[in-house]
Amino acid sequence: MGQSLYSLAKFSANVMRANIGALPNPYKLMFVVTKRCYSQCVYCEIWKVKEDQTAMARELSLDEIVAVARANPYFQWIDFTGGEPTDRPDFVEVVRAFSDHCPHLLLVHFPTNGIATKKIVATVQSLRSFLKAKLVVSVSVDGPPEINDRLRGIRHDFQHAMETFSALQLLLGENVHVGMTLHGHSGTCGLTCTQLVEATFAAINQHRSAQGNPALSWATFHVNIPHFSSHYYNNAGAAPPVIAPRQQEELKEAVRFLIEKNGRAANPMRILERIYRLQALRYLDHGRTPLRCEALNSTVYLSEQGVVYPCSIWNRPLGSLRDTNYRLGPLLEQAKAAGLRQAVVAGQCPHCWTPCEAYHAIGANLGKSLAGYVLGP
Repeated sequence: MGQSLYSLAKFSANVMRANIGALPNPYKLMFVVTKRCYSQCVYCEIWKVKEDQTAMARELSLDEIVAVARANPYFQWIDFTGGEPTDRPDFVEVVRAFSDHCPHLLLVHFPTNGIATKKIVATVQSLRSFLKAKLVVSVSVDGPPEINDRLRGIRHDFQHAMETFSALQLLLGENVHVGMTLHGHSGTCGLTCTQLVEATFAAINQHRSAQGNPALSWATFHVNIPHFSSHYYNNAGAAPPVIAPRQQEELKEAVRFLIEKNGRAANPMRILERIYRLQALRYLDHGRTPLRCEALNSTVYLSEQGVVYPCSIWNRPLGSLRDTNYRLGPLLEQAKAAGLRQAVVAGQCPHCWTPCEAYHAIGANLGKSLAGYVLGP
């Protein structure tokens, strides 16, 4: 069996084992490589961190990141996020560290604001020169040009994002997506969530047509629902805001619209996307994670300063890798001994349905997930 086939078999075994119980190590890492970001999104305050030079100085150095990768070689799926990941000057070397030390790495993903097209394209070209894992990139767009630029705080942001998306498509094909998050800004843009989705999709294809590019398909348009986090997005205090009933109904209407557009194709990613959206309806109905969460089992979150959390939403620091010789194991064992994994399973956490955590929950709850796919909303 070839190395890649062995890695895929190992990944499949991890997913199946998660359906039964505890894994020896998480297979997925969400790593915030930097909080630097030149977007100024109204719904996220990560970008303000770059103004705090003391905080920026505490980011893990490249040597420390190499030590993290060497000490934890079991990851198969890594989301390198930010901030804007490519705003970290040594981002390519950060990814290389995990590529070198995680022999069964299958998937690398990072989101981008798409502002600096040339730099982002050069980054992807460099990554493709050594990555054996599949590389997936999401380019963020949150509305048609005028609304998007206002929400993201940058003039011509939509134009830049579309140029980046088109350039990356030439390199990555179907492995580059447009990512949109619905933050319920109908009060500021005069559109319902569904209308905003339709207007954004139409604007993207109008731009692509003008540039002589083929139309974007709904399968390449990923839409997420809003979340709040004090340690990640910096958009929540001690008591995160609650989604108002009217906004919940708008979001549910938009999710149902997207489910209809996505259809029932047999493509695995389309199936996963449909399940995510079907379960999002349950989350919006009850405000609770609809499937057993995999935080501290299949997945774990690492901040730019080396602090470990269960996930991107629950502000419950487990400790710093700087105190454990960069090994995750001791912190995960302490967390389990303290009952934090049991607390996640029991739903004693803030609850969410962010894709950062949802896709692994779907994999670890295959029976319920597939039943929901078959039965529909």
